[in-house]
Amino acid sequence: MIKKSLWKFMVLCVLFAGCASVKEMQKKIANQMPEREGSIPQYQYYVSRNIVLILNQEYSDAKFNTASVSGGIAKTFRQAIQISKSTPGIVPKTVEEPYSITEEGRLRIGVAFEADDNERLWFVQDDPSPTSKFHFDYDDEAGTVVKYGEAYYDVSWNFKGERLITRLKYWWINFVAGIQGAFQGTNVAGAEDESPYLLIKMKSADDIRGAKGRKVE
Repeated sequence: MIKKSLWKFMVLCVLFAGCASVKEMQKKIANQMPEREGSIPQYQYYVSRNIVLILNQEYSDAKFNTASVSGGIAKTFRQAIQISKSTPGIVPKTVEEPYSITEEGRLRIGVAFEADDNERLWFVQDDPSPTSKFHFDYDDEAGTVVKYGEAYYDVSWNFKGERLITRLKYWWINFVAGIQGAFQGTNVAGAEDESPYLLIKMKSADDIRGAKGRKVE
């Protein structure tokens, strides 16, 4: 009986592995969605590699004058935020602008990796072509500062790891979703060779669009 149950479990794992895949987000994927860009909030997103955000206090002060006191309370922000490539993110449906289109026709997507929908990382197409990737939408000309919530952070790849229980948690989430590898998260070839870019988890059915058919009027 135990062997039979184990065999069933292995079969289910294989089925789950074939049901979902993580790939780099591209405009052509949005074009294939049922409602095009309107369907963007219905999918799961990841960042291609582990990142750490370090608060840039000077830049934040210059943008929002956070050093001043508003209503008797001075604003404070977290000094550092770590986001692993195994951390799932969403594009919140409740925000006023879940995505936007730039003047050049490039698609911008805001992804939340935490409970606060307003704390999002923005990714933008490298160019308007359907197959271009989505890298960070940097706030400064040097390409080092990103906006996260109301504050601004410097981005680096010096990730310090996570607690074992967190690693096991995301390993199980990814295992059930069919994402292979022990805490490898996205497991996309070449992801560690360039700066972070946006990834999307697709189900096999998402790549197939069925014809609805037409009736004689």
